[in-house]
Amino acid sequence: MKQLALFGLFFFIFACSDQVSEVQLTELSVHNMKIIPERPTSPDVIKLVVFDDCTYNVLSGVIRNGKIIDIQKQFNSMMKWPCVTKNDTILIGKLPEGTYTVNYKLLDTSTQVTDPTIISFSFSLPVYK
Repeated sequence: MKQLALFGLFFFIFACSDQVSEVQLTELSVHNMKIIPERPTSPDVIKLVVFDDCTYNVLSGVIRNGKIIDIQKQFNSMMKWPCVTKNDTILIGKLPEGTYTVNYKLLDTSTQVTDPTIISFSFSLPVYK
């Protein structure tokens, strides 16, 4: 029983420590994501694909401010909807040559949670000429 409690505590700490992190573009697969095209150029329309995303996770914004791109999705855990998975494609658009920082967040809009941030990470997105 003691081992089970220690495992649960370790799992909780590990899961919480993954909330905010910096991810390399090549490691997006860890989060079930991929940039299309893999090596984007300035004439390309760039998309972020989220594989096996719950349909109740709704895109609430894609905001570009200079070299920073904020992508935010949200859901309400109080609704208790079942997770029906699908692939979601988020349009980032055409970008001038340069290296961008993409901040991805998944938020819980429930009034019953103390920390609404469920997932939060950043990655660099190089766009070539």
